[in-house]
Amino acid sequence: MVTTQQQLPSPARIRKEEVLQVFRRRLENCRYGFMFRKVTAEFALGNLILSGCVPSFYLKQNLQELLRGIPHVERVVNEVDVVNSSGLSSVRSRKSKC
Repeated sequence: MVTTQQQLPSPARIRKEEVLQVFRRRLENCRYGFMFRKVTAEFALGNLILSGCVPSFYLKQNLQELLRGIPHVERVVNEVDVVNSSGLSSVRSRKSKC
């Protein structure tokens, strides 16, 4: 069977899948992983873009440090909102996804 170039995954797609796999693995292996259940990530043009919410600024920073050094990631863009029992603590121009 002959495969064409269109059937093979592109290097960019392979990198994206690798980065997102490392993202998920690091969250699963972190002792705070259960606190990051509402965090999602996208990878584009070397940027790992985080969104969702966490209950404290400490966890937001911890999340960013946890994801430092992932191969192919040039920059972590932390758009995670801080939301606790009293409501949204970080203010953004867009609506929170939490």
